[in-house]
Amino acid sequence: MSPNTTYQKTGYLNSDFRLFYLTSAEARDFQTHYHDFHKLLFFESGHASYYIEGETYELQPEDLVLVPAGEVHRPIFHDNSPYRRLILYLSPDFFHKYSARSCDLFQCFSLCSQRRSHVLRIRKLRDSRLYPCLQELIRTASEGKTNLQEQTDSMLSLYQEAVLLKFLILLNKAAAGSNISYPAASGSNPQILRVISYINEHLREELPVDRIARDCYLNRSYLMHLFRQETGYTLGSYITEKRLFTARPLIQSGVSVTEAAERSGFSSYTTFYRAYRKKFGEAPKMSRSG
Repeated sequence: MSPNTTYQKTGYLNSDFRLFYLTSAEARDFQTHYHDFHKLLFFESGHASYYIEGETYELQPEDLVLVPAGEVHRPIFHDNSPYRRLILYLSPDFFHKYSARSCDLFQCFSLCSQRRSHVLRIRKLRDSRLYPCLQELIRTASEGKTNLQEQTDSMLSLYQEAVLLKFLILLNKAAAGSNISYPAASGSNPQILRVISYINEHLREELPVDRIARDCYLNRSYLMHLFRQETGYTLGSYITEKRLFTARPLIQSGVSVTEAAERSGFSSYTTFYRAYRKKFGEAPKMSRSG
């Protein structure tokens, strides 16, 4: 990839979730990108790795890759083997809707974060109750391969949501069990990981570039160039994105807009308001449920 490449948000989601079953017949050079929504990928076959925020994971067939909203990522192909995968796009509102019922469907993402991994590897997946759910999701996501395609879009969406809910319930149960592993990244850029970790640890504080460069023992110009090359973000835009994705669930949970802005590191409410509206297409207070 060229260091001058501009990485950007891709994909769209105008509902609580979307399903895709895709096959790439030959190796492609996917650009690093990010989404406003959470992504769960079931890697069915191929010879590929997955890059997520400075770390690279070597995938095995039937791995599950979890990418929270706002994290930059891309697949990396090692040959022309068909790259088959089921992709789930899941909005933050989807998880919030069920958390209001005291059902934490986001737990699998949280457990990955705690274990510093983005991959779930379930032993004997095909013998588990999860596998039929995955196959049914693939079936409904594949055009022309299910009688449900003859039904209305709303009927299909309702059925998919029912299967998806069952899948997520079983996945969260498996993620907390003993028949699962969280593979470590096979490669990473330690300088970028140090910077990302530093930003996340000090997100509520002022984070000028000079301070980050000093505390991470990097030259200022080198840091700015390397960070953009590796992640696709400028440091400033990355920090703003992280703060917005921190503020949104706080507001949705009932925290006041002013407090959410402060707790996510914005020193100016006006700056927060403008960034939030540009990012999510609505005023912060409109994100509050009820």
